[in-house]
Amino acid sequence: MPTVSVIVPNYNHAPYLRQRIDSILSQTYQDFELILLDDCSTDRSREVLGKYANHPKVSHLVYNESNGGSPFSQWNKGIALADGDWIWIAESDDWAEPRFLERMMAEATNVTNCTLAFCTTRWVDTEGNELWPTKADGLTEVYTGERFVRERLAGCNGIANVSQCVFRRTAYRPEERQRYEGMRLCGDWMFYAILASQGKVLEVRELLSNYRQHRTNISDSAEHQGLTFLEGTEVLDYMKEQFNLKHRDYAHAWGRLWARYRRQYDFSNEVNRKVWKTMFRRHPEVILYYLIHSILQR
Repeated sequence: MPTVSVIVPNYNHAPYLRQRIDSILSQTYQDFELILLDDCSTDRSREVLGKYANHPKVSHLVYNESNGGSPFSQWNKGIALADGDWIWIAESDDWAEPRFLERMMAEATNVTNCTLAFCTTRWVDTEGNELWPTKADGLTEVYTGERFVRERLAGCNGIANVSQCVFRRTAYRPEERQRYEGMRLCGDWMFYAILASQGKVLEVRELLSNYRQHRTNISDSAEHQGLTFLEGTEVLDYMKEQFNLKHRDYAHAWGRLWARYRRQYDFSNEVNRKVWKTMFRRHPEVILYYLIHSILQR
């Protein structure tokens, strides 16, 4: 049985697949299986993936007959196939440094009841060029689940993307999948909150992952629809319920973000009314800070 199950969910990332898969196969830590999933891609992905079908590390290669419509349903499919104690969901357009698994497993397995571990990621463009310098002091930090949620998730999603994470398979809760599977923007945020509710979270501040940015990484149309707030409120509700969050833990950050996003994405009056109505019914304390920051940002 492998220690780690590496899941690569792919949709139309043929130009990046070889770099992604090769960066996994060349890891200095080799106790893993590789699960390759394709969500009915329309580019050359199937051709690229087929070249790895007989590799001894590949335990599953699954082609969907129709597009599932959600990256998070692919995550769940991969986890259901996994045999490893730990899961690494390696997004198909990112890539890892050779010592990613070595460092993550060395640190995570030394923390009692660690359910989620993440490293520092480098943000790169479509050609792989670094977008801005990213600091990493090489230190590690262990959070209780409650502290991690309060400090890193309550105000925004403090993990850039899932490729920089490993998590314990026993912390995965399939019965919770309906909370995030239908989301377009915030499913990973909910996923991390659920994992944090099961134990400790480890941060490894080393540049071990590379997060590729495209114009379509975050859908402009989804942001114009205010989905960060409409979906994000579901995440906030869950965190308040599970971790007994207080207004001071999130209201200021959410109000500031709402004001900035409305200006940045030029929310229509209809979208802003939806956000306003949602906040009024569920988190009215955010509205005060939104009004303050709307004035300050003029």
